[in-house]
Order: sequence, then structure tokens, then C-alpha cells
Amino acid sequence: MENLHHWIRDYFYAFHRQGFSFLYTKPPSHYLGYILENKNPIILIPGLFEKWYFMKEIADPLSLLGHPIYVLENLGYNTDEIHKAANLVNELINDKKLENIIIIAHSKGGIIAKDILVSFNKDKKVKKVITIATPFGGSGIIKYLPHKNLKELSPQSEIIKKLSKEKEVNKKIISIFGTFDNHVWPETSSYLEGAKNIQIKEYGHHKILSNKEVLEIILFEIENNY
Repeated sequence: MENLHHWIRDYFYAFHRQGFSFLYTKPPSHYLGYILENKNPIILIPGLFEKWYFMKEIADPLSLLGHPIYVLENLGYNTDEIHKAANLVNELINDKKLENIIIIAHSKGGIIAKDILVSFNKDKKVKKVITIATPFGGSGIIKYLPHKNLKELSPQSEIIKKLSKEKEVNKKIISIFGTFDNHVWPETSSYLEGAKNIQIKEYGHHKILSNKEVLEIILFEIENNY
């Protein structure tokens, strides 16, 4: 019953975020209108069926510190194939001539971010990736959800197996995950060998995005960029 309670609270949070995503389709003007010198550009990559608004509670404080915040509107609800989405991010990086980039990603977005490191970061423009509730090893829940947009998140998918073999880039990744995740089975799928793994006390795949400790970790990692 306790886990059911966490599921309900998490979906209530997700539906709330989804509702506001319909109302606020454009990011705040200060995301690219308030930029201070020597502040790393930040690219947001939300999860499957999500838009940028899901990550607003993280992005707003970073924007007010002077970081330029980039949102991929052409990513839609992030239902495209992982590698195709990674290519869209790479196009943004090249079009805007970005360097010293930090990517902050939720769920599927973190897998896209790792693919960027593997496939498109030979010039080392992406310096750090911070992921939240990302199933790097895939998730067992997928076998109960036979939707075509979810197949790539299966532990048996080709992209998951391919990226799992690429361990060298993991040193650029900080993986944050909770003690209970209703979408990532098992939670250890978010543990990434060679990365900086941080588990916090949070219950819920979406609700973790509003956790104050997550924001504190992100602020620390950005201010102590390597």
C-alpha cells in the first residue's frame, strides 16, 4: 500500500506538470535574456512524453544565476528514437556555437545525453551531464507497456545495450536517483559504473524533479565544474 501511495503522488505531480505544459509552451524570456559572463550554457532534455516545463523548478534558479538555458522545442514530447533526438541536440549545439556545455536531463533524456557524449562529443563541447532518474540499463516496466515509443527503454533494446558498453564517457556523468522509482525497475538501473552516482531520499519518477536536494546537488556540480 505504501508503494501505491507513492505511485499516486507521483502521477498527481506528473499530471499537474503536464497541464501547465499546455499553458506555458514557451520558456521564460530570461532563459536566454539574462546571461552573465563565464556562465556555462545549459541544455535541458526532458523525459519521454515530457516538455521543458517538467524541469522548470531546476531551470529557473540556474537562469537567475546567469546561465543561458536552452530548450529544444523541436524535440516535442520526446517520443523520437534516442539517436535521432541526440542528433537534434547536436544540431542545436552547432547552430548556436555552444561550448563548455552542461546538459541536465530527466529519465529518457539522460540516455539521449549519454548518446551525445558517445556519438557527437569528439570536440568535447559537452563538459558535464547531470541526469535525474535515468534508466541507463533500461527498465523492466517496459514489458508491461507495449507502446512503440517505449521499446528503446527496454533492457534488451539495441541502443541500451550499445550505450551500456560505452563506459569511458561515464566519468562525465552525474546520475541522481531516488530510493523508489515507479518507472525505473530496478532502481539500480540508474547506477552507472564510472559515473558519480548520488542516491537521495525521494519516492517517484517525476516528483524527484521538485526535490530541493536535487537542485542543491545540481547547483554544487555546476559551480564545481571540471
